[in-house]
Amino acid sequence: MFRGSMLLILIFLGTVAGCTEHLETGYKPQPLGASSAMRRSYYASPFSPEAQAPQMEREQEMNARRPKPGY
Repeated sequence: MFRGSMLLILIFLGTVAGCTEHLETGYKPQPLGASSAMRRSYYASPFSPEAQAPQMEREQEMNARRPKPGY
C-alpha cells in the first residue's frame, strides 16, 4: 500500500513539475486583437521604426485619453 501511494505521488509530481508557462522554443503567443502596427512589430528587428511604432501608437492613445485642463 505504501508503494502504491508513493508511486501515485511520484507520478503526480512528475506531471506537475513538467508543466511551465514558457515554451521551450521561445515562442510567445500574441493577442488576437492587435493593430496592424503591432502585428508588423512582431516580425521587425528590435530597434527598427516598425518595432517602435506600436509604442508611439499607445502613447498617442494615452495622450488622447488624458483629461485636458480647463474642461
